[in-house]
Amino acid sequence: MLKKSSAQGQHQPTESANTVGGGEAMKLRYAILLLGLGLMIGATPGRGYAQTPATEVMEPEAAGPEEMDLEGLEPAPAEPETPEPEAAEPGLSAIGAYNLGVERYNSGDYDAALEAFDLAIEKDSSLANAYLYRGLIYSEQGDYDRALIDLNQTLSLDPGNANALFARGSVYYRQGESSQAQTDFNAALELNPDSVEAYLYRGLIDSEQGRNDLAIEDFSTAIELTPDNPTAYVLRGFALERENNYTAAVADFSKAIELNGDLPRAYMGRGVSYYHLGLFDAALSDLNEAVNRNPELARAYLNRSHVYFRQGRPSRALEDLDRALALNPELAEAYMSRGTVRASQGNLGGAQQDFAQVLQLNPDSAMAYKQKGDALLQAGDATAAIADYTEALFLDPAYAEAFKARGDARLSTGDVFGAIDDYSQALAAQPSYLEAYSARGSAYLQVNQPQDAYQDLTQAIVSASNSADPRLFYNRGVVRARLGDDAGARRDFEQAAQLFLQQGEAAGYRQTLTQMSQL
Repeated sequence: MLKKSSAQGQHQPTESANTVGGGEAMKLRYAILLLGLGLMIGATPGRGYAQTPATEVMEPEAAGPEEMDLEGLEPAPAEPETPEPEAAEPGLSAIGAYNLGVERYNSGDYDAALEAFDLAIEKDSSLANAYLYRGLIYSEQGDYDRALIDLNQTLSLDPGNANALFARGSVYYRQGESSQAQTDFNAALELNPDSVEAYLYRGLIDSEQGRNDLAIEDFSTAIELTPDNPTAYVLRGFALERENNYTAAVADFSKAIELNGDLPRAYMGRGVSYYHLGLFDAALSDLNEAVNRNPELARAYLNRSHVYFRQGRPSRALEDLDRALALNPELAEAYMSRGTVRASQGNLGGAQQDFAQVLQLNPDSAMAYKQKGDALLQAGDATAAIADYTEALFLDPAYAEAFKARGDARLSTGDVFGAIDDYSQALAAQPSYLEAYSARGSAYLQVNQPQDAYQDLTQAIVSASNSADPRLFYNRGVVRARLGDDAGARRDFEQAAQLFLQQGEAAGYRQTLTQMSQL
């Protein structure tokens, strides 16, 4: 766990050529990567029957980053030593060229600003902030290597420059160098413990690496320093979502919306939290608002598709997923979700194509292999399905649902003992996996191991006291009959018959009556 900065003293710039600045505060125009909302296909054991692969249910949850501007949260440098206006000509002094560069930077004219900072550095190579500004411009332009050269030079000339440490940390963050970025943000906070944007970036790193408690701490500190900062509330809302604290997340997103009503991602985040709280109408309303405020926000369509799917509106879900992919063809979660919806509608070819596309974008997605295997098994190609399940297990050896699915596929090929082995491994990975108990119990029944079958089926029934699966009772009735427990068998068959009748399964009801007549 990383230690949080607790510096008491704030760095005070000295009166020197290294700390000259423009007449107005420096604007570090960074875009912070805001945690967006991806919708993953979450594994939900307990749905479907033991002998058929269950489609995993789509659930919204926080995912990878989205951009959001930090306008208004920028650290300000020292005021200029002698801000005398001078014309843009080679005869400018180093300070004059520097001040002109700051003016052009703040107006957004980066090319002209670069020219001025080049001239300032040519006239005085000890101007630390000239390198800082030039590094910021290179960063804005995506030239991170040149940005780092200038920011490193700034820190070589002025090691205590908190702005440069923060700027370099943000460049490292953009390059995916989280460890180096965090080191710089920690150092920046030691020098300036009131740097709101450093807390936000450091919180992002912690959140991305699963340290949500630390992220929430940093976002909360940012809120204490700037209580009217909507960005901090949005970021903390996403971190709270990752901790499954949806009620608190709703409160943060609502506060952000109160502070700034035009935040599509705040509506999106609150919509996902409402979804997890079972408030589907409120979720749909917020996601509609997110889409209305930003029709180009791909993840808003992705999230809304899951609400539609849960509401039993697969066609609308597919429309949203198609729109999400049109906006962002590399949004792997949308292909995953569309594949699941297509499979649920019997479009197995389309589902396989979507899962294959996920694997093109993310070859290490165990879930994509598992879902693709489900579609293949549903299409009757058990051999190919087994190959995909095996690949999923290679990537994630503790993937209980993949073991269960491969067991189902092996059972369909007649490999009962192979299926039993897979069900056992599913239970080793997830001891409370009721479907695996049910499936293994049924498999034991096929190889005439009634005592083992009885134990597994009883475990499944007892663990799921509200179970409405008539097959569990039917199979245990068959087992009890084989063990000579006719009275117990009759009770199970009666329960199975009642459930089959309630669920309108006439064939199962008649089969159960036939078994009862043979007792």
